Amino acid sequence: MNAAGSGMPPAGVVGKRDVYLLFFGSLLFQIVQIGCYPILIAQSLVRDGYSSYVVGLFTSISWITIVILGPVVPAVISRIGYRSTSIAAFLSAMLGLYLLVVAPDLYGYFASAVLMGFGLILRWINCDTLVVEMSESGSRGRLIGLHEALMGLGIALGPLLFVLSDLYYVAWTSIALLVVAQLVFQLTDMGRVPHHRAGGGGRIPVSLYLLIAVALAAAFVAGFVESSAIALLPLHFASFGYPLASSAILVSAFGFGGTLLQPPLGYLSDRMGYNFAQALCAASVAFSCIVVATAPLNLPVMLLTLFVLGAGAGGLNTLAVIEAGQTLEGPDIPASMTAIAMLYTLGGVFGPVASASVLHMAGNRGMIALFFAICVLLFVGIVAKRRKAPT
Repeated sequence: MNAAGSGMPPAGVVGKRDVYLLFFGSLLFQIVQIGCYPILIAQSLVRDGYSSYVVGLFTSISWITIVILGPVVPAVISRIGYRSTSIAAFLSAMLGLYLLVVAPDLYGYFASAVLMGFGLILRWINCDTLVVEMSESGSRGRLIGLHEALMGLGIALGPLLFVLSDLYYVAWTSIALLVVAQLVFQLTDMGRVPHHRAGGGGRIPVSLYLLIAVALAAAFVAGFVESSAIALLPLHFASFGYPLASSAILVSAFGFGGTLLQPPLGYLSDRMGYNFAQALCAASVAFSCIVVATAPLNLPVMLLTLFVLGAGAGGLNTLAVIEAGQTLEGPDIPASMTAIAMLYTLGGVFGPVASASVLHMAGNRGMIALFFAICVLLFVGIVAKRRKAPT
């Protein structure tokens, strides 16, 4: 029986049901891998009496793993396809969580962090690539924006698991969530989405990376600003007399801005082009920095400003994915998604270090001035590119 007679979509065609299932599974994975696991491993180390230096080192191992192993992900997808890659990501993350429960020593923690990092980057690139491949050009921005918004929601929901129970039960709850997420993935027809076997193992030449140079720069800035803001904004506002609870609310406003405004940014990208939307995000971050620097004691104004700042920073990463999806095609897409993830991760590694150094040397407004400077540079780059090749 052919596809039409069976009522099944032809090979390579997926429906809205598959996209929604992919989004839901991604959300569950994000809750565990980004929102929950870093806290879980850090608190496990604290419980076992390790120093803050060791805690900081081990919480960074997953991100270092992403930087080291991320470049092989396009080759993995090229060789085994989307469905098998999703299974490999699931098994890696499951084993990482299991080791956290059954092997509570430094060797077990190290192996757990490495496995979780590898599972994270496999799932990250696989899902971003699938969203691009499953969507039509006219609606791609909206779907990518919605997917990125759900990723931000996962970051917000993950810590809530620790309100429910202790570390042991949180670990097993996380394992259960991963099982449910993978079952959801298995219900999709991602196997129908053709993956592209590239002779270069899924890599693309440097000349093609130059086509998305602005997207890569935007991803770096997004990781730089988001990681620095989440970690260091409480210190910034503490210098103006804000108690920790108020600072936490401000950081939460930053996070919700990065979550709620991604779908509208995707829609704007579909209507006006990603260059326009990128410039708007860079300008909004720069403008927000001016407000934060000049009116830090006005709490209502700060809440709105941090919301806009989070939207602009998160939007830069969303639009980087949109730009790559609109500019490249075929076997270049997984490699470009990997490059964006790598640049975002590098920004996340260097951002807090650079921002903390400037905060220490230049006072409480130093970090904000740094954010302003890098976003102005990005804005100039976007405008220059738009004049050369308007989108």
